[in-house]
Amino acid sequence: MQLLIQSTSDNTVTLRAQIARLERGDRRSDWGVLPFGDSSVDACMPYGGLQLGHWHEIGGDGMERETPAAATGFTAALAQRAQRGGAIIWVLRRDDLHAPGLQAFGIDPDRLILVRVDKDDDVLTVQEDALRTRGVTAAIGEVDKIDLAAGRRLQLACEKSGATGFVLR
Repeated sequence: MQLLIQSTSDNTVTLRAQIARLERGDRRSDWGVLPFGDSSVDACMPYGGLQLGHWHEIGGDGMERETPAAATGFTAALAQRAQRGGAIIWVLRRDDLHAPGLQAFGIDPDRLILVRVDKDDDVLTVQEDALRTRGVTAAIGEVDKIDLAAGRRLQLACEKSGATGFVLR
């Protein structure tokens, strides 16, 4: 591919897209955007909403770190909207998720798979495998922390499959 550099502002967008394609290589990363539906929120988000085919980290502050009900509900609502007819995999370390309560967020229990593991590393491994699995459109992993290498592996899995990942801290 040959880059043509022109000075007009109309071609700046084209040039940026060409550079992004070169940086990406053969990985597809334009899986669309999930708008929040509120123009004041969407205007603050890059691309006008939550990018599908990427992973997103969600966490709370204060008491939400101990009992993250609001962050869990928010993540469930996002996963349901990103589901697009596929399965949602939820990987957790504790047995404190009230699965029937997820129906309040529109999650179909027939399209939800819960996986319980013991360590953060196992959560991220299972989540990465889930994101690479055909038919999975969203995968949620509950972890205390995530390192750069694990984040990169999740991103590559999302880009390749188009599934959206959520890391709930």
